[in-house]
Amino acid sequence: MAGRRASMTPRRVIRRIAIGVIGAALAASVATSCSSGAGTGGLGAQDAAAAQACAGIADVMRVRAGLSARELRAKLGEIYTEASASANTLVKTRAVALYADATVMATGGEAPSLDADLAAMTQACSGQGG
Repeated sequence: MAGRRASMTPRRVIRRIAIGVIGAALAASVATSCSSGAGTGGLGAQDAAAAQACAGIADVMRVRAGLSARELRAKLGEIYTEASASANTLVKTRAVALYADATVMATGGEAPSLDADLAAMTQACSGQGG
């Protein structure tokens, strides 16, 4: 076991934490949508929090090329905070994935799913699902 712990790089630790955060957020989103009693489970609800998060995504898409990994993480962190107050399960879930991607990038890792996650969030914001 000691040899196995020695091979845990900071990048792997961050990835494991990100996976745990994503899993917890997904479980919370499902629990919230199931307990809300809404016919769609909050999937398409464009409430004020979702609208604010979606406006933030539109801003990120405009300025993304000029942002450092840490700046991108900070912006996506704000979007995650806004989305977490929403009843829209898709927007919440996409925001968690984006924040996890940005966290990996800010710690020096690669986030190959960032473009796909941004596209999925944009699609969720446009009301087309994901």
